[in-house]
This record gives sequence, structure tokens and C-alpha cells, in this order.
Amino acid sequence: MAIQIPTLACYLLVTWFLYRVFVFWHSPTSTASDKISEPPVFRSRIPFIGHLIGIASRGSSLYISSLCAAQRTPISTLKLPGQDMHFIHPLDAPSIKQFTGMRHLSLMTVFRVAVGPCMGLVPASEQFLLDPDSGAFKRALSKLFNEELRSLQNLRRNAAQLELKAGGHWDKTIKGRDPVRVGLGSWLFDLLSYSMGAVFWGEEGPFEDALFREHLRVFIQNLETLRNPISFLVPRELFSAREYVRKKLDKAAEDEAYGDEIQEPTLFKRLSVLYETLELPQEGFTDCHLVAIVGLMSNVINIITWAICHIVADSELMASLVSELNAAVDHPHHTQDTKSLVIDMDRVRSSCPLLLGTWYELLRVYGDSPVARYVYEDSIFEAKYQIKKGSIIMTPIHLHNFALDTWGADVDAFRPSRFLKDNGDVDADLVKHLNVFGFPGMHQCPGRYLGLNITLSLVVKALLSFEMVPGDGDALGKGVVPKRKETMLGLPAMRRDPEVIVRRRDGIKSVRVGLKM
Repeated sequence: MAIQIPTLACYLLVTWFLYRVFVFWHSPTSTASDKISEPPVFRSRIPFIGHLIGIASRGSSLYISSLCAAQRTPISTLKLPGQDMHFIHPLDAPSIKQFTGMRHLSLMTVFRVAVGPCMGLVPASEQFLLDPDSGAFKRALSKLFNEELRSLQNLRRNAAQLELKAGGHWDKTIKGRDPVRVGLGSWLFDLLSYSMGAVFWGEEGPFEDALFREHLRVFIQNLETLRNPISFLVPRELFSAREYVRKKLDKAAEDEAYGDEIQEPTLFKRLSVLYETLELPQEGFTDCHLVAIVGLMSNVINIITWAICHIVADSELMASLVSELNAAVDHPHHTQDTKSLVIDMDRVRSSCPLLLGTWYELLRVYGDSPVARYVYEDSIFEAKYQIKKGSIIMTPIHLHNFALDTWGADVDAFRPSRFLKDNGDVDADLVKHLNVFGFPGMHQCPGRYLGLNITLSLVVKALLSFEMVPGDGDALGKGVVPKRKETMLGLPAMRRDPEVIVRRRDGIKSVRVGLKM
């Protein structure tokens, strides 16, 4: 027996060893894929509900940024009911480089997924709004927008027509020299949607209808409220506004009301032709038009509104800008009592550094919506993390635009002079830190040149045409601007409509802002 026990043990040991060798040789070869896992998940005290409360209380952009700021891995995940959202920190350069180089992404689908229900999008547009960035629909859209919005000839024509329409609107709403009290946000939205609608949709389109413009403002500036899945918590006026806007656009698209016969084909006329060419069903035209209206017109309207709001709230900034602009006026035409001012945008860009600094500060403070893409094929991030089809991957630009190391200790303050050097010139090196219109390697916003010129020209026209001061008792008088209200698809709107007193400047008959070729 003394011999049998060691022999049995040895036999068992050899058998176990041979078994392990067999298992080793017959197991799949170990690869890097064995280490692939899902990204870490952001937790909340109350699963899902905690995140929804955070988004509702702080706004989607700021809440997402606060989560991303605390992550310790290249990518982390926010799980919401029915939707995974992956975050990349915008200051993590290697991860951003990989993000911009990823395939199987779609910008259009983000619109469909994020705001489809609250915009009332219909099934007829689904195939096209789910198109990947490399798809035929997205490529055709990019080509059309680049041709329409980046052409100097089109830019000059559109700017001239827009200035003419804006001047006509102001003549109707600010008559004579008497002061007029206006809600700044609603006044500017009506002006700009009317003017831009005439330019980009057509002179006889739905934007000629003042009620349509008001419903459009209520609708697209409250998309985050409309997204609430508990419908009885959404004010009825928002659903009514959405219905009115959609019916009006349906009718205009059906009647092909894109301008009169003598007007050149407008942007939305060209879009309708493209939709027909790609065989988009007629009932899907309104969805695609709405996406274009929000992406192009709403963002320009919001940034101009914030510009005037901050200038009115800061009397020193107002005085400095008006002085700078008066020095840049080319040829004032005098009569006995009045003068007509002419100023060229080239001269504005070369001689008005504080105005340019104001533009850049607006982009920094309000151009902070996340860069987001929809993932339409399973992907691997950094050879380690699995990104599943149907999720959204994004980077919160807010963290970049409010980084202390870049912008200084007063990063939360609106201070246009931060973009100026000690000698008063624009600090071109600091401007390079702005990443508002997308990252290199991705499709960048084709309307960025249009946005710059429209914003500056209308701000110039307003400052030289009118005296504007805060209404009695309005917080603007104490330098306090309204809080932001997220729109989900670009620049935020104002949470309240401040009262402003507008009066035509004495001795100014007209102001014309030109754009040379």
C-alpha cells in the first residue's frame, strides 16, 4: 500500500497534465479581441432616472460635459432607455484623432434619433435621414450646400438680398424716431426668419406669414421640452405650433412655392429638386426641410440674438463697438438733416478687431454643442472597446471651449477682449483653439462663412441704425443676460425674452453693409 498511493497520485498528476496540454492546444489562439470589452458605464443613484433628471435640470450639453469631465478612460458610456451614448474627452488628442478617422458613422441619423419624435418626423424620410456619411444622400447634400453656401458670388447675392429684407422689416416695426419696446428674442427671430426665409426659401414662401414665423420660433426653440416622453407634461401650445409649421411646410412643398419666377432658384428649391432626383417621397420633404431650417437658419438666428443681447447688457462694449464701426465707415452721404452710411465687410474684418473678438467669443461660449455621430456598424475603439451598432458617439465641445488652461481664469465670463493682443489686434493663435464647426477629417459646417458674414453684417447694421438699451427693470440693465435653453441641434436659445428699448439714431437715414468680391 505504501507504493500504491504515490503511484496513484503520480498517475493522476500525469493525467491532469496531459489534459491541460490537450486543452491548451485545442483552445482558440489568444488574440487582442479576447481583451475587448464595452466601455465603462456612468452610474447614477437612480438607474436611468438620475441621468434624465440631470439632463432636465442642467440641459443636455452641460450635463453630458460634466460626466465626460470626470471619466478616467478614453471612452465611457451613458446608458439611457433605448440608447447608448459614448463620450470622448475633446482634449484627449489621440482619442479625438481616432474618432475623426472612424468609419461607419452618420451625422444625419443623429438628427433622426435625437429629435425625430419631437419634430414629428414621418416614416417617409427615414431611409434618407438614416443615410451614413458616405451614402449617396449625404454626399449629394454636402455637394449642394457647399456649392450654395461657399460660393462668393452666392454669398454676395444672398447678403445683399438679406440686408434689403431686413431693412424693410425694420422700417415696418421701428417707425419714425419714437422708442419702441420689444422682446429682444422674438423681435430678432421674426426679423431674421423673415429675411432668411425670403433668401433661402423664396419671396412667396411660408416665411412671409408672421403667424408661421411665431409658431416656428415656439416650435424649434422648445425641442428639448417636446422630447419629454410623458406627453401630458408638454404644454399644448408646443404641439399646436409644431402642427401649424408642418402643415404650412407641407402645403408650400406640395405647391412648389419656392419663390417667384424672376427669382433665381433658391436653396430650398434646389433641395426639393434633389429630393425628387433621389426619389424621396413627397410626404418626406417637410422632414428634410425642417432639418435644414434648424441646422442653417436657427443657428444663425440664435448667435445674432446672443450678440445683440450681450452688447445691450454691456454699455462699455456697446460704446466701443459703435466707435470702432464709425471709424470704419467708408463714404457717409450727407443731406441737410440726415446721412446714409456705407460700410464694407472687408473693411469691417480688417479694421474692427473688437467686433471680430465678439464673434469669436460668441462661438466659444455658445458654439459648444457636442460633435456627435451615429454608429451604424459594430466598431472597435482603440483596439479595446466595443462600440455597438445603434449607439451614438460624441465629444462635448463645451469642455474644450471652457478649458482654464486655454482661456484663462475668467473662462465663464463673456469677454471679447480675450481674443485681442496687447496692441489691439486679433490673437490668431488663440482663435485656432476654437473647434466650433467640426473637427479636421470630418465634414465641417459648409455654412460657417455664411454665418460669419450674415452675423457681422446684421450686427453692424443694427448698431449703426439704432440706439438699444435695456427696458426699465430688466436684468439686462444690471449686465445679467438670460440663461441658455438647449435646442439639441446647435446653438442654445435664450431661456427668457428680455425687454429692450429700440430707437433710431438721430441723423441716420440708412445704413448699407456691402460685400465686395
